Amino acid sequence: MVVGLVGAGALALLFAAGLTNNLEYDPEIRTQAASMVAPDPAPLAQPAPGDSRSSSQRLLEIERALVSSDPLVRDAAFNVALPELLDSQPAWVMDLVARQQGETRDALRDEVVRLWIRKDRDAALMWMGTFESEAERRAGATIAMRTLAAIEPAQAIAVADQFDVGRDDGSLEHIAQIWATEDPEAATKWLETQPDNARTAPLRARIEQVREQQFAARQ
Repeated sequence: MVVGLVGAGALALLFAAGLTNNLEYDPEIRTQAASMVAPDPAPLAQPAPGDSRSSSQRLLEIERALVSSDPLVRDAAFNVALPELLDSQPAWVMDLVARQQGETRDALRDEVVRLWIRKDRDAALMWMGTFESEAERRAGATIAMRTLAAIEPAQAIAVADQFDVGRDDGSLEHIAQIWATEDPEAATKWLETQPDNARTAPLRARIEQVREQQFAARQ
């Protein structure tokens, strides 16, 4: 299942971050990218009224937090400076992730995925698709799936299918079960639009099981 078409804006954003060299694994996306012209570098964002911090200051705050041994410092940067920088200079955030290694990269990448998948799903998915490592693509997709599960279960399932995650550990079945429990009408409508095949069978079984239990409870 494919999650929407990625707009030109997302591709332009990737060019600005210098990440399109990593698109070899997906010929279709690479073809789209090759047809684009890299835009001029984005100008530095100006602080919003009443906000005295510049994008550069936010970036510096995050960089310092990444090397700090104080978890509270990192939490503060992730909760305030990172979302602000993602709004004003997403290309800077992508570049920052690319420059990290090991656990620091994993922590920053996961937090960016959590934030960005809510703000701009197509751009976030395009960025995740540029990761050279399949393990990293799957790790990012798993975070995206879990984040979306609480707000858009159908999109969570679509992301899981796109990146092939969530089926080997029962995550998708759990999402379907919770969805059917909390919003049975929406889950049922989604189920009616899905093909009846081996991929949807476990989800269909979970949703129908919840419906049967709810029906029995009303008798």
